[in-house]
Amino acid sequence: MMITKKSSLLIVSALMLAFVAKANINYNGTKLSTNDKFTRTECGTAYKDVLKEVSGLACSRQTPGYLWAHGDENTGEDKKIVAIKPDGSLVMTLNISGDPGRDDWEDIATGVYNGKNYIFIGAIGDNDLAYKDSYYIYYFEEPAITSGTQTVSVNYIRFGYPDNKAHNTETLMYDNIEHAFYIADKVEGGACHLYTLPFQTTYGTSTQKLTEVCALGNGNTFDLATGGDISPDGKWMAIKNKEYILLWERQGSESLTETAKQLPEVVTAYKEEKQGESLAWENSSIFYTTSDQKKDVPMYKYVRASDPSSATVTDITIDGKPLADFAATQLTYNVELAYGTETTPVVKATTGDEASVKITQATTLPGQATIVCTSKDGSKSVTYTINFSVSATPSSDSRLRSLSINGTAVADFQPNQLNYSMVIAYVDALPVVTAEANDEHATITITNVSSVGKTPSNATVVVTAQDGVHSTTYTISFTRADAIKQIYEIIMSNKYSAYIDVLDPSYIRAYYLEGEAFPTIASYKVSDGATLHQEGNTITLIGADEATTTYTLVTEAVKPVDFTTEEIIFDGTETWIKGGYGFDSTKKWKFSKTDTDYSREIAGKTHLEFFLPACDTIVLKSMDSKERDIRVYVNGAAIGNKFTLLKSGSTLVVEQSSPFMLTVESAQSSGDGGVKAIRLARKPGSSSDLITTHSKEKAYKVLYNGQIYIVNDGKVYNVQGNRMK
Repeated sequence: MMITKKSSLLIVSALMLAFVAKANINYNGTKLSTNDKFTRTECGTAYKDVLKEVSGLACSRQTPGYLWAHGDENTGEDKKIVAIKPDGSLVMTLNISGDPGRDDWEDIATGVYNGKNYIFIGAIGDNDLAYKDSYYIYYFEEPAITSGTQTVSVNYIRFGYPDNKAHNTETLMYDNIEHAFYIADKVEGGACHLYTLPFQTTYGTSTQKLTEVCALGNGNTFDLATGGDISPDGKWMAIKNKEYILLWERQGSESLTETAKQLPEVVTAYKEEKQGESLAWENSSIFYTTSDQKKDVPMYKYVRASDPSSATVTDITIDGKPLADFAATQLTYNVELAYGTETTPVVKATTGDEASVKITQATTLPGQATIVCTSKDGSKSVTYTINFSVSATPSSDSRLRSLSINGTAVADFQPNQLNYSMVIAYVDALPVVTAEANDEHATITITNVSSVGKTPSNATVVVTAQDGVHSTTYTISFTRADAIKQIYEIIMSNKYSAYIDVLDPSYIRAYYLEGEAFPTIASYKVSDGATLHQEGNTITLIGADEATTTYTLVTEAVKPVDFTTEEIIFDGTETWIKGGYGFDSTKKWKFSKTDTDYSREIAGKTHLEFFLPACDTIVLKSMDSKERDIRVYVNGAAIGNKFTLLKSGSTLVVEQSSPFMLTVESAQSSGDGGVKAIRLARKPGSSSDLITTHSKEKAYKVLYNGQIYIVNDGKVYNVQGNRMK
């Protein structure tokens, strides 16, 4: 392609306009300056087969080089986060349990607290502004990233906003310096606001109130905040929307609330990402972004050019554990070691901006270690000092740091709460209790249970402090639950999928074609160890523990709709359509997405049954413009593989010469659908055209292909009185 002088000028002009637009953001009456230190490269793809929509992204602290991500559909089997590589490929899945059930997860963060790495998940979305003070931050210690699938039980913090109103939010950040959360709400056409809440593990179930920090501009340009993160050294805070990434730099030892009130810079390397909701800092020089979309989208890596005059330590560890309350601007630390410590600890440090570091380890106790950090160009040098002492008395700490059952942390564990009650499933093996002392020099004695039944059995954890005097006993009381007795599916002899009535769960409903034999149960699926027994209209579900649940089977004969060539638009009065999901004015006769745990199917929501007269073809119309995948069955036999139900209508060839049952079943894992109308058709001269559906009238004559036939009580005879096939 030839580029003319005129076209090259247009390209340059467009680039200049884009730069000027970013440089001229009216933030709060002031035009922001730009930060052009970052370069942006595409590093991978957020694959839709890993997560349908990437709503949150955070870099791992436990296993550097990997990222944690989650979608915003977080119910049932989708209640998970995943570990991915920067190229977007899946490494490990982490299923979440023990949460209060709030979906609409919008962001994820990682951070350090009391020397341990944590993951924080924000169940903070609220598009309909319906929750008010039911927003949650789930938290748990970050596991090492390996492979496969694990399950973790979470703790949670419930919070509300200082104005006692509902807020829609998509940005959750954690500051390692202050050990506090920073949350930016999502406001359309107005200023977003920043809030904060200290992180504590002792909040319990009470509702906390955020503290408002400041408005993020005036909302004229920067609204709809969709994501953000704070660098692990606390130096940078980045908050984004679709068009911009704003960057705040912490100055010296100031609080982040002070930093947030200053003017940010605009990252010029950022290009608009449609539904861009995710941002994650790897370190003070690198962050990642990607978009929340229902298809494969790029992942981007941003790298900040190093500052050769910078001499900053970004992390200090002592014997492999993070130095408590480390801040890059704090140069002196006093660390008291446990009573009896004789070995000098090993100090390590990492730096940013390619600075060098020289560490002089302590050689005696008490003693001193120093870290000298020198900038790349040698123009600046900073010295960090760590003074070590040894406690003169043994520790009296006899508390636990954590308590786990079968390797899963107890969700509501608190060090000062000594008694816990647990119910284990009927089929579960005996529980195994493990624990970790708050003081590594304390000793732990665990007595696990030898049996668990309906009456409580107690396991104990005795923690004896280093001084040998103080001790604390934790008691976990276990009882065994009844065996699960759950019906997943009941198929009748006429292939009808019976369902439990949602309004009255003691009834199971089934339908059959008028004139057919009374149906019985042909097959069923129930929970492991359970059985199903039918006697007359009574169905008994028997669990593995012999406990029973009884249902009443209600069957009803259905008269098919009379044949007509006119389109039938549904109004909810149709007695010849059956479905547990029912009818409404929006979707008409509804069907639900499929569900792998059968809960929707046994409620009759995943399918519709139409009881129809003899016909050759039918046309089904969807209620809305969204295409819905369905499977279709005639008297239980599948027609083809899968169809798409269209608003304009989908034609199905059925070729039925007598009344029949047509089943429409959902073939998709998301989105509900509905059927608006049906049209029936017969081929001229077909056998179905000759026989009037369910005719119970007196004998009458029919002219068919030049011959006279007699129809009597639905049966066809020739004029000699012989019955026709």
